[in-house]
Amino acid sequence: MTQSFQSSQVQPLFPPVNSVRSRPQVRRQADIDPRQRREYEAAIARCDQAIARKGDDVSAWYQRGQAQANLGAYNEAIASFNQALRSQPNHAAALVFRAVAFIHLNCYEEALLSCNTALAIQPHHAEAWLFRGVALRYLNRYREAYASYDHALGISRPANWLNLISRIFGWFRQ
Repeated sequence: MTQSFQSSQVQPLFPPVNSVRSRPQVRRQADIDPRQRREYEAAIARCDQAIARKGDDVSAWYQRGQAQANLGAYNEAIASFNQALRSQPNHAAALVFRAVAFIHLNCYEEALLSCNTALAIQPHHAEAWLFRGVALRYLNRYREAYASYDHALGISRPANWLNLISRIFGWFRQ
């Protein structure tokens, strides 16, 4: 059974970028194919141009964050997603991608918060449930993690598992 949460339990939408712990980033710039790196850098440059024309361009901030995350610049990506969320607080995809960046920085509580906020906006967002499960797994909250994975897959496994376990134990008793 998934843990329910109220929107009143959701913490502030924008954790300050400075609060993100400085840890080694999982993906190093050198690990990225040079052609892909140029594409991501070109995407960031296009987004910067769009932002220069219209500072609150949600799409440009979101795409900039995606490109930065793909380059492994997770702190910068979080800052870009936060900018997108300032203009459009209900942007569930930005919340989920921000959670992914937090996970890469080993900031699992922040990732969980971001996923919970996305789910308060879109309760059936499969990726939000998936990355919520990942954050919970790293927080050693396995039962909740598996429930989130099940929710992401759209299955109600707990009842099925209980039935299966009951049948197995019933067979041993005979």
